[in-house]
Amino acid sequence: MKRAADVAALCLMGLVGLAAHVQSAPGAAPPDWSGLWHVKGSVALISAPEGKMFVRGTYDDAPLKPEYLAQYRADLERALRQGDPAATDVLTDTNTLHCFAGMPRFIATPFQYEFINTKSQTYIIIDKAVRHVFTDGRDWPPEDARWPLMIGRSRGHWEGNALVIETINLRDDMWLDTTPLMLSAQATVHERLRMVDPGTIENKVTIHDPVKFTRDWSFVRHYVRRESTEWPDDPELCGGPEDRNPIVNGRVTTQLPPDLEQKK
Repeated sequence: MKRAADVAALCLMGLVGLAAHVQSAPGAAPPDWSGLWHVKGSVALISAPEGKMFVRGTYDDAPLKPEYLAQYRADLERALRQGDPAATDVLTDTNTLHCFAGMPRFIATPFQYEFINTKSQTYIIIDKAVRHVFTDGRDWPPEDARWPLMIGRSRGHWEGNALVIETINLRDDMWLDTTPLMLSAQATVHERLRMVDPGTIENKVTIHDPVKFTRDWSFVRHYVRRESTEWPDDPELCGGPEDRNPIVNGRVTTQLPPDLEQKK
């Protein structure tokens, strides 16, 4: 009798584990992630909640191949010269140049996030940009109808309450964060987002770049819910002296809302 009960328990555990990896049934209502959200911790680096912006010694630990690591280190030195009128051979942040973060930098920005989940797609709204994550089972466009985009192309599916996203067609000239780390045009970004508690969304990220990386690069970022009584922030404008986020010494600066500024 005990043996039969043990076998039944093992079978139940197996079914529970399998259910966690099975995609949600078509037409099932996705979870509600409404509200305003903000990245937890610093956004100086895409991969870590620590780090200070524009400070020597702040850099990503991406698994770069030796030749690309050497290029990244050289670019870091050039990037530190931004805003120095006497400097030559300066590398300027692409967010300053385009007033647009792009992907995968959108994973960790200082701006507010909104997640609107519908049956056919999820809208991830960051500042004035919208990521469209199609969950209706569509194929990628034909090869001759694809080209690199600042935001890439994203599609996904639901595995229980987790949204699994794949993003392709990324540009190879966009910084991943406040340091000049850039991916190749063959890179793909995989994300797994789920609400781990009522005030936190977890994003498990894996970047695959067969050109520049020695292996896949994985990290985790979190988004925390802001108070329901707070008003949405004004979208970023392009760095004029009268704007909330002006360009100072050649860099876009960020003025966070008072409650978040105090937590830095």
